[in-house]
Amino acid sequence: MKQKNAVVSLLFLFSMSLLFYTGCTDKYEPTSPISGSGSSCVHCHLNAELLKEVATPIPPPTGEAGEG
Repeated sequence: MKQKNAVVSLLFLFSMSLLFYTGCTDKYEPTSPISGSGSSCVHCHLNAELLKEVATPIPPPTGEAGEG
């Protein structure tokens, strides 16, 4: 009985590992309209034109500047 449980457990772990391995591949193309030609964070954060298009501008400070 213990051997049967061990075999079933190992088979389950193997099948879950295989499922996670095949599920975590880059087989899908990004569908976001702002992803552009690059699909990484670096592309979006370094693309100045895209940042001007999608970013909300920060208003200038109204009080005194400085620390403290």
